[in-house]
Amino acid sequence: MKRCRSALLAALLASIAMLAQGAGLHRFTVAGEPPLQALLWMPCAQPPALLKRGPFEVMATEDCPVAASGKLPWVVISHGYGGSALSHWNMAAALADGGIAVLSLNHSLDSALNLAQGGSFAALEARPADVRRAIDGVLADSRWRAVLDAQRIGFLGFSRGAYTGLVLAGARPDFAQLAGHCPEPPSPMCQAIAQGQAPALKPQPEPRIKAMVLADPLAAFSATSGLEKLKLPLQLWASEQGGEGVPAGSVQALAQWLPAGKTAKPAVHGVAGAAHFAFLAPCSAQLAAAAPQICSDPAGFDRRAFQPRWAAEVLAFFRQKL
Repeated sequence: MKRCRSALLAALLASIAMLAQGAGLHRFTVAGEPPLQALLWMPCAQPPALLKRGPFEVMATEDCPVAASGKLPWVVISHGYGGSALSHWNMAAALADGGIAVLSLNHSLDSALNLAQGGSFAALEARPADVRRAIDGVLADSRWRAVLDAQRIGFLGFSRGAYTGLVLAGARPDFAQLAGHCPEPPSPMCQAIAQGQAPALKPQPEPRIKAMVLADPLAAFSATSGLEKLKLPLQLWASEQGGEGVPAGSVQALAQWLPAGKTAKPAVHGVAGAAHFAFLAPCSAQLAAAAPQICSDPAGFDRRAFQPRWAAEVLAFFRQKL
């Protein structure tokens, strides 16, 4: 079985390497207050072109007709603090090239478009609701309802996005865990934690999500978070060095609180030599100049080499679970 899986991953990796990392790219606005700006990535039969969107350089074909017969499985991508619907564009394109559609969204209160409340508990509370509203909005649109399968929805989250996924899976945050990882000067959120005034947010389970990939989740959970009750398949990823509220080893600790599946607890895919931002798409020269912190990697780590390997593993997981 392991030999067959290795052969499958090798084939997927080879196919991803040969593809131009493109997909059909469609803009989508989720109605409500505030409106959410999102992108839909779909299988596309046309070759991709270089699209420049702000500091991002994306390989995709805008408004390409959907190349699929029957309804597609699809994955919602949730970015981290200060990220956007383009933060993981290459993963979205690789999944779409592999036959899995993607919805990536800008979160309402802590995206690059709006960070006014990014340091507040309101931003963390809004995130699961953003995802639920985005799923509702897509399925309410007759164009996308016709091509997306409401019974085969996955989720991929990074950092705060992975936190979002755990809440949607039914976990209860324990914000006291963040006390040792606060910035200086402390944010309003950290001040509230220090004063014992962190809110007790309730889990917000979303039963339509059937499987999740979580990369470097924010360390806001503990043994009392109800993680042992989570039912859906999880694939966990951890950078070796961590960062940004994700201490090294915290993902492995979280995995110990998860329930065992048929054979064992979910394995943690450790990324040797990587720091937290290795899970973001490689940066364009413009983005690297504007935001060197998120574009730099530790010496000896090659983000461009890692990303296709990660995409192959994620694609194999969602193909199996969805």
